[in-house]
Amino acid sequence: MAQPSNTFDSYDANGIRESLADVIYNISPEETPFLSKCKKTKASNTYVEWQTDSLRSSADNKHIEGDVTVGEARTATTRLGNYTQIFKNAVVVPDTDEGLNKAGRGKEIALTWGALAA
Repeated sequence: MAQPSNTFDSYDANGIRESLADVIYNISPEETPFLSKCKKTKASNTYVEWQTDSLRSSADNKHIEGDVTVGEARTATTRLGNYTQIFKNAVVVPDTDEGLNKAGRGKEIALTWGALAA
């Protein structure tokens, strides 16, 4: 459908207030289900080590009564390690910015620290 000539519509108008939702959406969340379920510990050194082991493969391991038991060959655990790392994220927000009316948050610094803690 064509618009009549000389029609003044909203696309030509100046001064129309914005329509901005008062919420901030996280459109790229990082999910780490494995790491989230791992036990957290404190490091007592900058180089942290741990050991891993593996289960033996399943087998038909039934024995008859009185059969001679033979020891199964085993391997030692594997010792792994990694260096700790310090993560740093500095934020500077001027006092003037804190007095402004924000969309989706009350304060800029509150959003920043909330994002860092998550």
